[in-house]
Amino acid sequence: MIRYSFLLVFMVFLGCKQQGSDKQEQTDKKGETLELAVSHPQSLQPQYRIKLTGELQPQESVALFSKVKGFVRQIHVDVGDYVQKGQLLARMEAPEMDVQSTSDRAKQHQLVANYEVSKLRYKRLHDVDGRKKGAISALELERAYGDMLRDSAAVVEAGGAYQKSKYMEDYLLIRAPFSGVITQRNFSTGALLGDSGIPMFNLVANDKLKLKVVVPEVHGQAVSDSTVAEFQVLSIPNRTFTTKLKRNAKFIDPTTRSLSLEFEVPNGDKSLIGGDFADVQLSLKRAQKTMFVPKEAVVNAQSGVFVIRVGEDGKTERVPVRLGISHENLVEVFGPITTEDRVVNRASEELTDGKVVKALMK
Repeated sequence: MIRYSFLLVFMVFLGCKQQGSDKQEQTDKKGETLELAVSHPQSLQPQYRIKLTGELQPQESVALFSKVKGFVRQIHVDVGDYVQKGQLLARMEAPEMDVQSTSDRAKQHQLVANYEVSKLRYKRLHDVDGRKKGAISALELERAYGDMLRDSAAVVEAGGAYQKSKYMEDYLLIRAPFSGVITQRNFSTGALLGDSGIPMFNLVANDKLKLKVVVPEVHGQAVSDSTVAEFQVLSIPNRTFTTKLKRNAKFIDPTTRSLSLEFEVPNGDKSLIGGDFADVQLSLKRAQKTMFVPKEAVVNAQSGVFVIRVGEDGKTERVPVRLGISHENLVEVFGPITTEDRVVNRASEELTDGKVVKALMK
C-alpha cells in the first residue's frame, strides 16, 4: 500500500513538471513572435505655445548726474513727477565758475580793445605809405601788420575761453533728456555734489515698455517676425496683454544657450509700470516640418532616450533621439528616423536590439 502511494505521488510530480515545462516552452515561443502595434512617424509643422517668464522694462532709463562740482541751489521736481524733454529739474551754483566767467569776459573786452588799437595803427600807417611811398619804412609797416594779426588771434582765443565758461555755467542746470517720470531723488537743496558716483535723479520713460523674454535654444528657430506674446502681471491678474515681437537678437547666447527677444508694449494709459515680472505665453511655429511620434513610443532610460524601430526583417532596433515639443498625444523627436519607418507605439526598456517581433500597423 505504501509502495502504491509513493508511485502515485511520483507520477503526479512528473506530470506537473511536464506541464510546467510545456507552459514555459509556450511562453518562450510566444516571446519570439511578440505582436507589437507600430505606426509611421508623422512630419508636421504645428503652431504651439510655450510659457516663459519675462520682465517689463521702461523704454528709456537714465541716471542724471551733476556735470560739475557745486551746491544744489534749487530743486524743481520730486519722485513721481512727470517731466517734459528739456525741462529744468534742478539748478546748481558754483561761485568760482561765476568769477572765472567774469574774468574771461573782462579779458575778452581788453583784447578786443587792443585789437582795435593795433588795427587802427596799421590802417593809418598803410594809408600814409599809400599816399607817399617811403614815408613809412617797410619794417615798421610789417610790424604793425603783425601786431594786428596777433591781437586778432588773441581776441578769438579769449572768445573761446569765455564761451567755455558759459558752457560750464550751463552745466549747472540739470535738464530732462527725454520725457518721463522721476523715480528717484537722492539729494536736497544745499547738498554738495561731486564725484560721489550717486545720481541726483533717476528718470524713466514709461509711455512705452519693453518686455524682455529669453527663449531656450530648442525653440530658437521657431521664432519669426510675426511672433505674438500674451502676458499677465501680478498687479493686474485679471487682464491679459498682447504684443508683437519688436527685436530679435538672432544669436544664441553661448553661456545660457538661449535667445533674447524684446517686445514693445504701448502704455499710454500708464496701466503698467516698469520692473514687473510677467507670465508670458509665446505662439511659435517651426521654420520646417519635424518628426512626431506617439508619446509612449519614447523610452527615457538611464542608457538614453530612444524609440524602437522595427525593420523589414521584423527585428527591433533602438534609435536614439532628442525630444522637442508635445502636440496633442504626440511628441517631437530629432534623430535618424523618417516617415517610412515603423516605430513601436508603446515601447519599453525590455525590448532590446535584434528581437524578432510581429509588427501590426495602427
